[in-house]
Amino acid sequence: MMTRAQRTGLAALLALSACLACADSARAAEPSPTALPITVIAVRTDDAYDQADALTKALRSAIKRSAGWSVGEGDFSLEVLTLSLQCEDRPDEACQTRIADHIKSDRYLWGMLRKSDTNVEGDLHLWTRGKPPSSVPVKYSANLTEGNDESLRKIAGDAIATLTGGPPQGSLRVRTGAAEASVLIDGKPAGRVQNGEGVFTVTAGPHKVLVKSTGFLDSEASVVVLPVATTDIALSQMPAESSQTNWKRVGGFIGLGAGAVFGTVGIISSVQVASIQSDARYDAYRGLFGTEVEDVCAPEQRESVRGLAGSEGRTADAGVKLCERADTFMALQYVFYPLAVISAGLGAYLFVTSDGRAGERTGWSVQPSVGLGAGALDLTYRW
Repeated sequence: MMTRAQRTGLAALLALSACLACADSARAAEPSPTALPITVIAVRTDDAYDQADALTKALRSAIKRSAGWSVGEGDFSLEVLTLSLQCEDRPDEACQTRIADHIKSDRYLWGMLRKSDTNVEGDLHLWTRGKPPSSVPVKYSANLTEGNDESLRKIAGDAIATLTGGPPQGSLRVRTGAAEASVLIDGKPAGRVQNGEGVFTVTAGPHKVLVKSTGFLDSEASVVVLPVATTDIALSQMPAESSQTNWKRVGGFIGLGAGAVFGTVGIISSVQVASIQSDARYDAYRGLFGTEVEDVCAPEQRESVRGLAGSEGRTADAGVKLCERADTFMALQYVFYPLAVISAGLGAYLFVTSDGRAGERTGWSVQPSVGLGAGALDLTYRW
């Protein structure tokens, strides 16, 4: 065991070494805005110098590899710090706070190591301003004297993970164009936005944020979350145009178009009937009958003039042919006028209700109806 005087001399030597190495160590571990710095104080020992030095290097390397953490500036010795601050060899809570103020750090790692047969054992501590300190015991083979040894690197990595509890976290405040939306962070559901805003706790560092909401297009953006802080991100969302076909509107156009076609056929038939009735041959045919006969094209009237000879026979034949043509066009009227009414009425109904408001109590309503030989289209407005 070293005496107090020996430790004082060693402390002076360590302090000189620390000053010489300070610049190099600072360059090796520069903190970044997305990583919290941890100052590493060299592990203290009285009899395991090689192992303590290797463990200190392995701890620095483990911090560099840990997401969200960086090695703080400065190269300090626990021996020198406790002597200069007049603390016990193992610093108590009050001394640990004075150490933090002295090295100007909000977070630092310190530890003690000693030999035990063929092993070394000790403990590592993480002091964080405003939080309870954390500690972890270590024990491993004394032959691990190289800081880059894989076994020692794993021991140091496990110790850092235990002391820090994992990567530091921050708050991510998401603002969206929609009042409510689902939020996915790095492809995983994180929660929902209410009233256009939501706050989520995530690890510090880069993330991808995706928001989904009904009636809006998805919106995605990248963000770097700062540790122990709130990072804001706003995602604008464009209203989504419906990609579904409005079949009621399509059916309405088809019905109206078919109604127009059927109505046109009916009108042409009516024109043809009127043309036949104004034909001079039809008037001559009517002259074969007395004024008491109203329907000269009735089957019994046609039969009564068959077989007439001479000019009357030719007039009767021409008149019968005109009556047969008139029958054809009259039949077309009976068919296509009702079809026109039905098609147009149904098309108008589908078109008016294609916006989904067919079930409302107010507004226009269209009710097509058809019967034997007649059709109708009722338009009503309900208040």
